[in-house]
Amino acid sequence: MDQEERHHSSAYDHFKFSMDIGMGVLYIIISGYAMKMNFIIEKYGKQTVWIIASLFILYGSFRIVRGGISFWKLYSSKGRK
Repeated sequence: MDQEERHHSSAYDHFKFSMDIGMGVLYIIISGYAMKMNFIIEKYGKQTVWIIASLFILYGSFRIVRGGISFWKLYSSKGRK
C-alpha cells in the first residue's frame, strides 16, 4: 500500500484517530500517577515532577484534540459524499 492509498484508507484513518485519543489518555493517566506517587516526588523533587507532568498533560490534551478533529473530519466528509 503506497502513501496515497494509505492516506485515503478508512481503516487507517480509524486507527490513526483511535491511536491519538488512546495515547492522549495514556499520557494524562501517567502524569496523574506521577503527581500522586510520593516516591517519585521525593526522588526528583516536586517542582520537576509538576513541570514534566504538566507537559505530559498538555501533550496528551493535544493528542486527544487532534484525534477528535480527525474523527470529526472523517465522519463529516462521509456525510457529504
